[in-house]
Amino acid sequence: MGLAANTYGTVARVEARIGDLVDGRVFATGTIPTLAQVEALLDDTAAQLNAVLKRYGYTVPVVTGNDPEAFAWLQAANSAGAAALALNTVPGESLDPETPDPILIRRQGLWAEFNAVLKAIQTNQLPATRSVTTLVSKAYAGAAYDADGNATEPVFTRKDGDYPGTGRG
Repeated sequence: MGLAANTYGTVARVEARIGDLVDGRVFATGTIPTLAQVEALLDDTAAQLNAVLKRYGYTVPVVTGNDPEAFAWLQAANSAGAAALALNTVPGESLDPETPDPILIRRQGLWAEFNAVLKAIQTNQLPATRSVTTLVSKAYAGAAYDADGNATEPVFTRKDGDYPGTGRG
């Protein structure tokens, strides 16, 4: 299948994190999850990262030549997110219900890493190139919209005929 052009993570990085699930620490057509499934999960989590990046005004995709630090962070997050989702493919019937679920604990750690990067994007903490078009459109909108894009009421309003200091108000 192969990875999409806008995917940051790699199968090798996912194997480094959760390769112990399969023989030889290598995903293939006969493993659970399969190589194609891991590649699809990488593409899915990269698409989520790119959608949030685009929503917050970053240039998509982030490339290593322009923004090496941001690219490395996105690469780690993309791999962590895909690894967390890949853990969902592991059958859990053999786990002892009396002990903590090691898969769940592992998945939560990987997912927390993925979400930390999403939060950094949303709080403008990712050191990556911004899209000029998006920044200009946000500047024109100003405070007329909240963080979710909903229209807000203006803080100051003036009624027709309200002109202080002119004697007409």
